[in-house]
Amino acid sequence: MRARDIMSSPVTTIDQARSVGDCLREIARSGFSVLPVVDEQKRLVGIVSEGDLLRSGFERLSQEHAPESTEQSVADVMTQPVVAMTEDVAVNDIASEMLRSGLRAVPIVRQRDVIGVVTRQDLIELLALDPDRIVDEVRHRLDIYGGPDLWAVGFVDGTLTVSGISEDDPERGVVTALASTVPGVDEVRLRP
Repeated sequence: MRARDIMSSPVTTIDQARSVGDCLREIARSGFSVLPVVDEQKRLVGIVSEGDLLRSGFERLSQEHAPESTEQSVADVMTQPVVAMTEDVAVNDIASEMLRSGLRAVPIVRQRDVIGVVTRQDLIELLALDPDRIVDEVRHRLDIYGGPDLWAVGFVDGTLTVSGISEDDPERGVVTALASTVPGVDEVRLRP
């Protein structure tokens, strides 16, 4: 399974020139706990999290005698460099990097354009997939394509088995493609 299969898209981004106040409102509105930060060409330049905003806000509040200053921009509080990955990266690689680095989210990019984001919540939802629902979804897709109950479907630990399809059946490619696009399916095996 690849990033493109589980990423949230379209993604809410914020321009690095916007104010921290604007960013707080955008995070509250969007429901995301992090936002990818982009420049004027909409290219990824950083990431801003609730933690970055809280840290910045409370640091400013604790400076009792600090002179009044203009409000900080997102560029002042964002985290950079940002860890980003492409849509073709395996979900296991994203999860490993998130765990290793303590990341809450990873922006998904095509060149430097943000096309999605994979969050911890996306990974939790993937882990919580019910195997029976996966089998039902694959059966539904195969029934629409080839007719009801043409193939038997089984699923164990990410591996989906489709039985009733011969080695020389020209539909093998289509069956594999239909089954492999169901979230939770890591491998498709075809059996006679």
